[in-house]
Amino acid sequence: MNKKSFFNIIDFGNSKIRFSTFDLNLEEKFSDSKNVFLDYDFKNHFEVINKIIKNAEKKFSYHIEDIILILDTAELFTINISLSKNLERKEKIRKLYEALILELNQIIGSHYNDYYISHIIMDQCITDNKKKFDEIPSDEVTAHNLKVDFKLICFPNKLIQKIKENFTKNNLGIINILCSSYIKSQSYAKKLSKDKVSFLDIGLRRSSLIFFEKTKLKFIKTIPIGSSHITKDISNIFKISEEDAEKLKKSFNKTETEFSYDNKTEENFTIFNDIIKKNISIDLLKKVILYRVQEIIDLTFRKSKIDNREHILEETELFLIGEGSKLFNNNSFYLNDRFGFKSINYYSETDVQICNCGLKNHISNFELPKLSKKKQGIFEKFFNFFDK
Repeated sequence: MNKKSFFNIIDFGNSKIRFSTFDLNLEEKFSDSKNVFLDYDFKNHFEVINKIIKNAEKKFSYHIEDIILILDTAELFTINISLSKNLERKEKIRKLYEALILELNQIIGSHYNDYYISHIIMDQCITDNKKKFDEIPSDEVTAHNLKVDFKLICFPNKLIQKIKENFTKNNLGIINILCSSYIKSQSYAKKLSKDKVSFLDIGLRRSSLIFFEKTKLKFIKTIPIGSSHITKDISNIFKISEEDAEKLKKSFNKTETEFSYDNKTEENFTIFNDIIKKNISIDLLKKVILYRVQEIIDLTFRKSKIDNREHILEETELFLIGEGSKLFNNNSFYLNDRFGFKSINYYSETDVQICNCGLKNHISNFELPKLSKKKQGIFEKFFNFFDK
């Protein structure tokens, strides 16, 4: 298999590593997922990644060198910025847009050099003070001016450098870095095709609230609270270890009623035995879990700082995604809906599907305008020819 005829995707989660290989037709050829524990230097992450990659290399008989990386962090940073250009003559919108992208990169490099730009998202484009575009047209021209509103999704540079160094040590190159909560919710929003839709992505140590209007991102906000906090709540309230609390929490989604007593595994028997011995109230357990999820929703909205946000989100459907949201799979749950959501539902997603979301985003947005190089002399061209 020609190594240029496939894409390798790693979803670098705090509690799980997902790996998938796709061919040029976007068909999955290999996938594997393994749970990990988070340590400071990501040692466990890379032990798991190396094992998965060795298995993939055995299957394909070639050395994997480059990957597309998907990740998320509680330190996610978003920037809203508008750039404009006044014209003396008619010019193609596409050409002007590419010039603005270069200008945008220079501004971020000068004023936000502590951050790595993961996504540049065009919110809207206005030409000649009146004509609006949701997408950049290929052949349209503008006569007087162009204004583009951008949304940028950024990671802390320190985090990116640390991860890149670890990948380099393991002989792996990164060709793109994508925000997990954004690329997933963007893909799901397009599939659902609703006027307004929101997603709450609950991770291990962070949760992200993402809102789309007509499949366009309107805001994404992240807080440092996730499913690990639910585990700690259960541990503290019921006076059990965090390990037992995690098992108890995961058993919450086994049935449409309360728990799955039909599954007679030794682990489940131990959990339910503990429930009886420790006099753990299932009703109280549900309240503990729902209270923390309610807090996550409330805090993400408070952080959004959007005027009249309750009005904006009225009649919006909210979907729960992410590893932490699996609590609500197969379960009826009721949250205090102070924002007027039309409905709150669990959105089922697979590991391969998550990697596929990253691939689709990479293919759609990877080609960005590059700074033009100086004109090469004949000897430079000569040597470059033999370097290829």
